[in-house]
Amino acid sequence: MSGLLRFCGLTLDARIPGPVGVPAIAVPALVVLLPLICFGHELLRARRVRARHRGVLDMVGRRSAHWRATVLDHDTPAAYCLPGRRPRIVVSAGALKLLSPAQLESVLEHERAHIAGRHHLALAATEAFARVFRWLPLAREAKAQTALLLEMAADDRALRRHPREALVSALYAMAAGHAPGGAFSVGGPDALVRLRRMLDARRRPHPALRGLVVAAAVAVPLLPPLLGCAPGMG
Repeated sequence: MSGLLRFCGLTLDARIPGPVGVPAIAVPALVVLLPLICFGHELLRARRVRARHRGVLDMVGRRSAHWRATVLDHDTPAAYCLPGRRPRIVVSAGALKLLSPAQLESVLEHERAHIAGRHHLALAATEAFARVFRWLPLAREAKAQTALLLEMAADDRALRRHPREALVSALYAMAAGHAPGGAFSVGGPDALVRLRRMLDARRRPHPALRGLVVAAAVAVPLLPPLLGCAPGMG
């Protein structure tokens, strides 16, 4: 950082003249600190919600060693996971009756993908961003779109290990399912979008194209500092 400042023509003892110095430092600091504070608060809130739900599961659920999940004696087909330090996958008795073994395995793999990918952290980050910058359209849409992308990512992992027909048919059968707060469900309001995506037989983009997209995503945030350092380049 010191080398970058010197390259831009600044020194460590440089000061911003006049009364603009305090706002120039405080405003960027608040922009960074407020989302971080809200992110920590969201993590603690979701952790408390999941802890309460685990306590309920300990009383009314039964552990299935075969499926490596907690089974609820409920007729409505449902499957969801509680991520975090003590992750748990929950499946209802109705889902066990409705789904074939192949379908159930694909659903459970979908939930394991949420846990392995720590998707609850990304969802908490977008929730914090939406609360701090609620007047921004991007912030308002970030949570819903991130949740959909996380579900698609879990679908992709399940599809790598199980047949497409198994996951598609299971998602169709459980599309109306819901999950408690702090959990990820295989169904939900975005099930139709995910079904269309999985049924669409488009070819995956070439790895080189994906590499260019990733490189562009990394380079774009660096453009403002580089442009600001343009005088120092001369």
